[in-house]
Amino acid sequence: MRLNNKITIVTGASRGIGKAIAIEMAKEGAKVIVNYNNNKEKAMKVVMEIEDVKGTAIAVKADVSKRDEVKKMINIAIENFGGIDILVNNAGILQQKPFETITDEEWDKMFEVNMKGSFICSQECIPYMAKNNFGRIINISSIGGQWGGNLAVHYSATKAGIISLTRSLAKIYSKDGINTNCISPGLVLTEMSAIEMATEAGKEKLKNIPINRPATPDEIGRIAVFLASEDGSYMTGQTLNANGGMLFNV
Repeated sequence: MRLNNKITIVTGASRGIGKAIAIEMAKEGAKVIVNYNNNKEKAMKVVMEIEDVKGTAIAVKADVSKRDEVKKMINIAIENFGGIDILVNNAGILQQKPFETITDEEWDKMFEVNMKGSFICSQECIPYMAKNNFGRIINISSIGGQWGGNLAVHYSATKAGIISLTRSLAKIYSKDGINTNCISPGLVLTEMSAIEMATEAGKEKLKNIPINRPATPDEIGRIAVFLASEDGSYMTGQTLNANGGMLFNV
């Protein structure tokens, strides 16, 4: 098992990409904190799925944009499993609307969850990783962070910020044994992406995928496993594109 006994926090893990990453890492032996904010029932189902494949996991409620809640989540990880080895900053929100109609509140909320959450979780986990001279931080960006988005400018801006955050953390903390990398998916079959794929812009994006289909969440999950494992030990500061070739058509 490539992640045997590695203690892992996956934020926003009750559904979609986060759920898939949690399950794929558990299959490889990781002990997983399944973070959620609103839906305890879905998070518990993820824990059950992990236990069904002989994995170890607990569900922990925390709003990643609130530092006190993140600290409590980390303490639970330490109390139950003994430390923190891997952090996957996956929690995020998406909103589709024209740029001119985005309110200050909507802009701030997008950055609070998508950017501030990754900032807080990383900042709070890094000291524990550095102490052991080992850590893996995996941030989830988006193709929108690289080519922009007509109907999700605020979302795309946060995802571009995630790529820059990844590079900065890699430059600062690689010397402490902490590798920081980023996954930038294109269209993935999730509840969140279903909103986009129902729009005309989303339908056009589907036509521009050379592989001719969206990704499945578990395909993204397996990339996260690679980055967290020794297979990806010489990679840091990188953004791995998983978009079926969509960027070819930019």
